[in-house]
Amino acid sequence: MGAVMDENAGTVGLLESTAEARTLIEDLSRLGEELKVRQERLGELLAPSEAALRARTEYLDKVMREELSRAEHRVLKLSEEVERIARTLSDYVVQMPARRAEVDARRWSETGRRERWRTVVSLLAMLLGGFLAGQVASYRSGGTANTKPAVEEKAGVTKSAPSTPRRPVTRPNTTTAR
Repeated sequence: MGAVMDENAGTVGLLESTAEARTLIEDLSRLGEELKVRQERLGELLAPSEAALRARTEYLDKVMREELSRAEHRVLKLSEEVERIARTLSDYVVQMPARRAEVDARRWSETGRRERWRTVVSLLAMLLGGFLAGQVASYRSGGTANTKPAVEEKAGVTKSAPSTPRRPVTRPNTTTAR
């Protein structure tokens, strides 16, 4: 998203520079027209002598050179700015594949780390569930996990049936190897 914004900023900068150059050209055209009007007025005011014509020409040349140098400076500044923006965008475009590869590597690393934690938590949950299931089963059968069956002390005594009936063991569906 930052790349798009930088590209848009560069594009906007180029468009603004182009618009300013056009404005400068229009200003120069307008100034040229104003100078022509001034020249005509001066021609009407001054006597058509040779010295007056030279003075008028020198004045107009001087004014025109000043205006052109100002416009040239503005255009040079704009072209330097456009070059700087173009270089920045070029550098940014060159760096994009490396940045994307770095981001992708970080994503894969984070994904792998999350998957390892999920696996560890799942294994712990399965072990805990197995342990609890064993505890519940031994509790229901009436014995504890650490007690051993009582040894018959008398020869004539028979074992009694457990007080709670045992459930049949259910096995998950397994397919036989073929």
